Amino acid sequence: MSERFDDRLAEIWSAHFGCRRQDLALPGTLVVPRERLTDTGAVHIVQLHARACAEVDPQLQAELVRQLARRGESPVLTGELLKASVPAEQLLSADRGFIFHLEPDHLIVRFPEPPITLRPLTESDQPALLKLIDRCQPGEVEDAYIQIDHEIACGCFEGLRMVAAASGYRRSGFMDLGVLTDPSFRGRRLAPAMVAALSRDAEARNFFAMYRCDQANRASRRVAEASGFTQYFETESVTLALA
Repeated sequence: MSERFDDRLAEIWSAHFGCRRQDLALPGTLVVPRERLTDTGAVHIVQLHARACAEVDPQLQAELVRQLARRGESPVLTGELLKASVPAEQLLSADRGFIFHLEPDHLIVRFPEPPITLRPLTESDQPALLKLIDRCQPGEVEDAYIQIDHEIACGCFEGLRMVAAASGYRRSGFMDLGVLTDPSFRGRRLAPAMVAALSRDAEARNFFAMYRCDQANRASRRVAEASGFTQYFETESVTLALA
């Protein structure tokens, strides 16, 4: 990535977490309670350069700050450290992921091969999207988070059948993209074609494209790389049982 692009990403991420850009070069942990996470028991950690930034269920904030204080000066929160700090029965889930960003000049534009067509989605496509979702695994659907009413959305069709869909929503200064493909149509590079289309839409709206995936999901990681994205940060998500 170019130095200018790297600087811009640092500015956006620091603004998202309400800290100074230079703080990202300092070891330590920034704990940020988010109302949208209330009653979820969630802790979402992004490793931004030297600093860990954690979005948390407000009910966990005080205890998490106390746990970090016991770790000495400027501890960097990780999923492993968090899991070691709580009773085993309190840990409900733990996942690791990657965040990819796209420098506009690096975009690799792809198109689906006929007879597959790609077009923007409208409200009239909702029934077709629901049928696509039914053909996919629940975990895939949750990770993709596709919504027709997101700011940008597109789909691939074989005739009237939706065989893949993608959408993006605003997240700070980024457009967060998700993709879902019918199991029978995977391996045809439909996902990179949709990611390319949405990335161009994001750029036209003055947003940087962002792509996230689980570390274990190699296929999703290949979609990002095939579209010109570069891995930028690592994430960890831990869900704890609330008292």
